[in-house]
Amino acid sequence: MPPLSLEGYRILIPSIAGMALAATAVSLSVQQAHGTTGISTYDGWSLVAASVVIGAIFLATIFVKRFPKAAISLGVFLSIHIGGLAALVLGAADAVAVALAAPIDLLLQAGVMMGATLLQFYWMRKLRGTSAQAVVVVVFSALALSELVTFALSFTEPSVWHFACVALMFLQFAPVRASRAMGLPSDSFPAVSESYFGTDENHFSNRSFLVVAALGIWFISIPIGMGRGFSTGQPVHLDPAARGLVLLCVAIVSMLWVRFALASRMHALTTSIWVVMELLLGVGTILFALLPTDPSPGAALVLASSLVLQAFVWYMTIAFISFGWRDPYYYATAAWIAMNLLIVAGMRVDALITRLVPSNAAAIIAFMGFFVLLGAQVVFTRLLAAPSERVEVQAAADRAAAKAEAAAAPEAPGRITEDDVRRIPLMGVLAISPQAETPLPSKTPDVHIATSVLEIGQRFGLTGREVEVLTLYALGHTQARVSEELQLSTNTVHTHIKRIYEKTDLHSRQEILDYINEYGG
Repeated sequence: MPPLSLEGYRILIPSIAGMALAATAVSLSVQQAHGTTGISTYDGWSLVAASVVIGAIFLATIFVKRFPKAAISLGVFLSIHIGGLAALVLGAADAVAVALAAPIDLLLQAGVMMGATLLQFYWMRKLRGTSAQAVVVVVFSALALSELVTFALSFTEPSVWHFACVALMFLQFAPVRASRAMGLPSDSFPAVSESYFGTDENHFSNRSFLVVAALGIWFISIPIGMGRGFSTGQPVHLDPAARGLVLLCVAIVSMLWVRFALASRMHALTTSIWVVMELLLGVGTILFALLPTDPSPGAALVLASSLVLQAFVWYMTIAFISFGWRDPYYYATAAWIAMNLLIVAGMRVDALITRLVPSNAAAIIAFMGFFVLLGAQVVFTRLLAAPSERVEVQAAADRAAAKAEAAAAPEAPGRITEDDVRRIPLMGVLAISPQAETPLPSKTPDVHIATSVLEIGQRFGLTGREVEVLTLYALGHTQARVSEELQLSTNTVHTHIKRIYEKTDLHSRQEILDYINEYGG
């Protein structure tokens, strides 16, 4: 990361502002400025209503490879207006003391939540291909700013919250315009997949890795929901001291993790952030047990844990957006639905236990501990388990495979084998017959380039993916075309090309072709 300065990090400011504005709008208008631990004023039903639209977007991503830019821009415009106008109606109704019908009030709150949530998705998409360190700076700075504004406005009336939400929604136009003028954060802070979870980018296209990430969110969301509804399933009222405790916890965690990011100590995030969430939950449950007549302090810590989880889910979603092969909205919608609906479900578990067990505090605490344990087992044994060890094992496997391949390769130089055809997709594109044993220099120029890239890869220690990218790039394909052929994001392709330049000390396509003409084949 560059030295801390406004100039160095200026490109991140629009994303921080956009995320903070959207998160604050939900906290104020839908979640009553965190005056309670409720997920919404209708026991989560406004969230469920918003999930219908967000779920439809998720289903659309299964059939649409990539949403076009025009659709994204239209979505941002509609999200701002839907959320802002819904908040305006709610604020006007409060100002003139008109009670809206429950279904209308619920749908208006769902409109605010849907608009603000879709704007969060937009900003996560904007951070695609950005380094883990820069993403941490964005998400935790946005979280701290959002909670600070929410705390300050929590001492005002509901009508003020709604009118503030109107301003927050329409203020989104400013960072959106600024971000378009300044360019992409990934240009200044290119991503490296290993810095996110200590694993290579191929894992982010692996369904099992995605399932493990989802399970981790599910298992931590359920006890968070149970704590937010302790002990009857209803939201817990938070007095000013409890709200101050939430702000204090969020501020401390945010400052620490931004500091870790600036110091490039990313291991602290990928492992310790989960420990922090569990500690907040654990101390919260202890306070529930010690203060059975006043659940407010314990609920405050649970709410703080929920907010930290929200930032972590933003971070994890951006990782999948950057290196996964599906549309960014696929990952964003799936993570949001998984987290929020399971929190609502956790509050329903409290209500169920209350009906079954009259003295239910101990039972709820036991269930919370059980789900926290499950979440820890899934995350630490599957998602975050010994990243460095996993990388070393993979590197050892790659070296062994390379030795075996070298031993099995024919002695004649410049020949292409059936393994090459399977290993490098371009060989299939070139329609090279696996039986052809003719030396490559006598083949077409495209084949000569492809084989020379293999030699460059061995000479400079390029990874298999970098060889694939370089082959297509040297053949004259644009980065967008390489992205389409290899099912990678354009930012990922850009990052690969940067690393290839660094390893080979070649800094343009022409220099690569000149090198091939002089030394290749």
